[in-house]
Amino acid sequence: MEKDLHNLFSFEKNMKDHMMLFGVTLAKRYTNRQKRIFTSQAEPFFRKLGYGFSFQDSSKKLSRVVNIIIGDIAKANTIVLCPYDTPSKSILPYCYFPFNSSDNLKQENREIFLRSLSYIGSCYLTYWIISRFSDLPLLQRILGGFILAFLIIFCYRLIVGIPNPVNFNRNSASLALVAALAERTRNKSEIAYVLLDRNTESNAGLRTLASEAGMRNKFFIYLDCLAEGEELVCAHSPALKSNAERLIAALPGLNVIDHVFSEEERLKETNLQIFPNMLHLCSGTIRNRKFVVRNTRSKKDFKVDIPRLEKIRDGLINYLKG
Repeated sequence: MEKDLHNLFSFEKNMKDHMMLFGVTLAKRYTNRQKRIFTSQAEPFFRKLGYGFSFQDSSKKLSRVVNIIIGDIAKANTIVLCPYDTPSKSILPYCYFPFNSSDNLKQENREIFLRSLSYIGSCYLTYWIISRFSDLPLLQRILGGFILAFLIIFCYRLIVGIPNPVNFNRNSASLALVAALAERTRNKSEIAYVLLDRNTESNAGLRTLASEAGMRNKFFIYLDCLAEGEELVCAHSPALKSNAERLIAALPGLNVIDHVFSEEERLKETNLQIFPNMLHLCSGTIRNRKFVVRNTRSKKDFKVDIPRLEKIRDGLINYLKG
């Protein structure tokens, strides 16, 4: 096992190796314990590349956010971002809308409503079994004990959430890209990387980063859902038109949609409201005039287009080094 990890941590790996590391070996990043394990393994990887490795902690007890800082964000003028936490499994069919937070919120409210109904129903069934437990025959009491144990575990899982088992698109592929970029830009102090916590089901990681002094003056690239998808989009505010054109030009062989959010109301539905000086790179599908990413928060999130991911990597390296 130690030999395998040593091989995974060696320099200049290809994208398959990076996906193996972040999509399989370090794929569990849902609970706080899993995040600590991920951090303990990721830290030596980036420190061997010569980067500083630190944390930005929101210090909130109930909704703590721990962003991972790779490099010196105070000195850097370009910061590459991606979430490192993974989402919960969705009970209902779920689609992720990268540029429409209202649609994401509607789906999340449906999930909460269904989970609440399930929780209330489970609590009622638990009360019903307990209230009649002493009157039941021995065999039924044994069966009732098993049902009670199941209901307790089920209610606990409803409260803490059920981790989604596979998360290649959201967001192991983005982590793999960050690792590949960090390998090839390790001598450029003007570039840093931030892995965002609690950012797959909310923007808590981005908002915590925005609270850091001096962040509003930086330039950001946000990597989001890049494992596979029919369309590749570079979204941005009007002020970053030239930056987007340069990034798209650095991605030869890829058909990238240059999407400008010129209307204030539409901009508020995106992550760009937090950092207007950010390019949001994402892949997905256009459906009913909306950009949507399918199969996240489900067991179907296992597809990855390695050749395209390598083209994105090479293009981003050319852009960052240029």
